[in-house]
Amino acid sequence: MFKSDRENLIPLLMVAVLIGLLSGILAVGFRYLLLVATRLCWQNPFDIVGAATHLAWYVVILIPVLGGLAIGPIVSILAPETRGAGVPEVIHAVASRQGIIKHQTTVYKILSTVISIGTGASVGREGPIVHIGSSVGSSIAQLLRLSPEWRTVFLACGAAAGIAATFNAPMAGMLFAVEIILVDFEISHLSHIAISAVTATVVSHHFFGNLPAFDIPAYTLVSYREIALYGLLGILAGFVSIAFIKSISHVEDALNRLKIPGYVQPAVGGLVVGVIALYCPHVIGVGYQSINLILTGKMAINLIAIVLVLKLVATCFSVGAGFSGGIFAPSLVLGSLLGGLFGIAVNILFPAWVASYPAYGLIGMGAIVSGVTMAPITAIFTIFELTYNFEIILPLITSCIASLIIVKKFYGNSIYETKLLKRGIKIVRGHDVNLLRSIPVTQYMDREYESVRTDTGLRELIVKAQKSRYPHFVVLNHKDELVGMLSMRDLKNCLSDMVDLCEIIVAADIMSTAVYCLASNDTLETAFEVFEGKHISTLPVVDSRHRKKVLGILKKSNLLLAYNEKILKIRILQNRIK
Repeated sequence: MFKSDRENLIPLLMVAVLIGLLSGILAVGFRYLLLVATRLCWQNPFDIVGAATHLAWYVVILIPVLGGLAIGPIVSILAPETRGAGVPEVIHAVASRQGIIKHQTTVYKILSTVISIGTGASVGREGPIVHIGSSVGSSIAQLLRLSPEWRTVFLACGAAAGIAATFNAPMAGMLFAVEIILVDFEISHLSHIAISAVTATVVSHHFFGNLPAFDIPAYTLVSYREIALYGLLGILAGFVSIAFIKSISHVEDALNRLKIPGYVQPAVGGLVVGVIALYCPHVIGVGYQSINLILTGKMAINLIAIVLVLKLVATCFSVGAGFSGGIFAPSLVLGSLLGGLFGIAVNILFPAWVASYPAYGLIGMGAIVSGVTMAPITAIFTIFELTYNFEIILPLITSCIASLIIVKKFYGNSIYETKLLKRGIKIVRGHDVNLLRSIPVTQYMDREYESVRTDTGLRELIVKAQKSRYPHFVVLNHKDELVGMLSMRDLKNCLSDMVDLCEIIVAADIMSTAVYCLASNDTLETAFEVFEGKHISTLPVVDSRHRKKVLGILKKSNLLLAYNEKILKIRILQNRIK
């Protein structure tokens, strides 16, 4: 185990290189597997749209349905964490699991995503690659027995490497890890993340060449008056982003309300995708073919709006039904279509001083990614690294920030945060919050506490209160189950009539039955939220499985002590490496 950052700077950087190398190799292998799976299902992996038009109608429907049936048991029984994009699970691992991802998750994620995309589900490959790379970083850090801090850093290294290898864009990968994955960030860790991203990019260049992921048009800002139009495009992208996020959530809720078993839901999503594909084969798969048609100006104008609507529907049913795959690529596809449609409109209205519609398609890609992920810097650099054209910076910033503002104003959460919130996981970014989030309440609770029975008389309660060092009593019934809390304030209200009431009143008559409790699997972050704004100093901690069995009590003073100890420990470590 490494002793200090300064003494082991070079070894830690070498670990970052190793993570970038392995993540890059896995990303390349993953892409080859996708090509094989797509070829088996659709015959031509480079022209799925054309291939689908030559297949019998029942085959087009049957392929995604069979894909859904194949992955159903994986995403509902064997590895539920592989359902959907994968990025929320990585964020959760950083925020609540101290950077630990299960090793077997990688295998299941690769298998389920290859089947999903290979059989035509409208999902992306970037989210799963992030999940795979993060798992590599986490596994290596666990094998080296590194601290939770470094497990988190190397998990982020793997995520950055995955994005970098996918887009040949090391800066975008690095910023993705910092802006989306890490809930708090130390600038000193940026070098490790950057090295992993660069290493993975070199691996990708070796196998696929130094080529952009799309057919990028030459971009020119025709007039500064266009900036206002790009701002308007960003506003539209923000509202489309909200519709996209909410629609995925609504599909998932609707399938659950209909009580469709989890292992069948992907097949239902596959049926919807297959039916749509009969009329619009552009919805099948990742959708890069549609992006290239927009960016080269080859998609028929009357088709763009149709593909935009149907691609959104197909993606919502694919992700909402449980297909394994990301939303980054579908966001790029929707952005290119929205931008292309907007570009056609402004070319009709202002033909003399606007660029061609592929330019607006390029900006739209960044705008939708910014709104859906609420990560504008990542969106800006992803598109910039595809073009390396500085003229695109001003339109990109304008559109991406406008989209972000709309989503923040009218919705408030990214698509990743939305999924975590549906599972009851609240991600609050910040170093102080993350300190509390990593500590279970059982670590600082008092296992020794004083309790009374519901039938304990007032006289005995007074005697116990005089001898007790606790300001509260836990009230238990004859089954030793929690039924209330009794405070000194409750007793004080009876003292004036002590003579008359001492033989009549028992604990059950004066205790508080509205008790705030903590479960044994809660963290100090949850405890802080419960304590906040309430005039209580003690919380009972109950068994997470048997909610009436008291394990101990947590004092507010112990919560503050835990926080201060963590802060002090971090400052001591920081001083040691200065």
